[in-house]
Amino acid sequence: MDTNHRGGPAGFVRVLENDGQKVSIVYPEYSGNRLYQTLGNLRTTPQAGLAFPNFETGDILYVTGETEVLTGKEASSLIAHTNLAVKITISSARFVSDGLAFRGQPGEYSPYNPPVRYLSTEKQQTLTGDDNQIMVKMIDKEIITPTIARFRFHIADPKKAGQWKPGQHVALGFEDELDIGYSHMRDDDPQSINDDFLRTFTISSSKPESSSSFDQFEITIRKVGVVTGLLFKSNLRAGLEVRLKGFGGEFYIQQEEGETIAFVAAGVGITPLLAQSTELDLKRLNLYWTVRSDDLALVNHVFERVPGLSQQTKLHLTGKFDEDSLEMKRIPSAVQIQKRRITREDLSTDNATKWYLCTGIGIRNTLTTWLEGKSTAYEDFNY
Repeated sequence: MDTNHRGGPAGFVRVLENDGQKVSIVYPEYSGNRLYQTLGNLRTTPQAGLAFPNFETGDILYVTGETEVLTGKEASSLIAHTNLAVKITISSARFVSDGLAFRGQPGEYSPYNPPVRYLSTEKQQTLTGDDNQIMVKMIDKEIITPTIARFRFHIADPKKAGQWKPGQHVALGFEDELDIGYSHMRDDDPQSINDDFLRTFTISSSKPESSSSFDQFEITIRKVGVVTGLLFKSNLRAGLEVRLKGFGGEFYIQQEEGETIAFVAAGVGITPLLAQSTELDLKRLNLYWTVRSDDLALVNHVFERVPGLSQQTKLHLTGKFDEDSLEMKRIPSAVQIQKRRITREDLSTDNATKWYLCTGIGIRNTLTTWLEGKSTAYEDFNY
């Protein structure tokens, strides 16, 4: 008999099945002391009871069921970015109202908690080229701003990798470069304990002119963590190579002949449009782009790469900026500049038939409220 706490961010336990005939749940097994005591018990006696307490209401959900320890592809086929998971087929459940004799207030989550990992059926996981031995090599990089850069990669075996499409994302594995092996605790970098060093980036390359050119792709990204930090500091002469896990996603911008569409981007959220601009009638595209003043060099970089886009752009600048700076003077005169955030009124008079959004979750939720009743599609970053 063994009792162990299992915790994580809200939603780390996923409901795999709940169709009236069968109920099963699954959760990724996080790194702890790695003695595998509980998993060993579940191997020999595949049964478990779980209690889900709600410390704010005092309610408790009790379940019992048959367990199955999943490893390798068995785990990753159910939950993305997971090589070890536990599946429980529920045999009995009981909900007890006010079952706790005390109440608690939400506190700070452990820094060792990884992000919620979704079921493959919940998010777009249509990755091709899942052979982990496919390698890509960084062959070019351009630092656009101190925190934004463009990187070009060459695929060692493009036939095995399969062809990518503008509007998709690429999954790259950096474990060979960044995984320093097991340690029980790592207070200087706690999230690295459960980090698989697998990252997904929106492809910013346009569709190649010939099928033989699918051996390369570009990403345009912001430096936000250990993986992107590695890319920024890597020297091209060092020949950085990482594993290509595949291509996926379907954020395709659809435009019928004569149709006017709108795109709302925040910062580097411009990348899907950057990739698909050559296939669109830009004269019938309305771009609303909110950008921090520190990223004005990105604005000019995009306008240089996509001729004609500046005439269709309403640029919303936030933060402090210098009117006499070189980057401000370089912005094409055709751009309509607003020195404030986007408002509902900015969008209300636009008669576009479709709206495409690529922003952070908070802005996106606000935009979808403003655009209620209109056709909207958005890039979802919960790969």
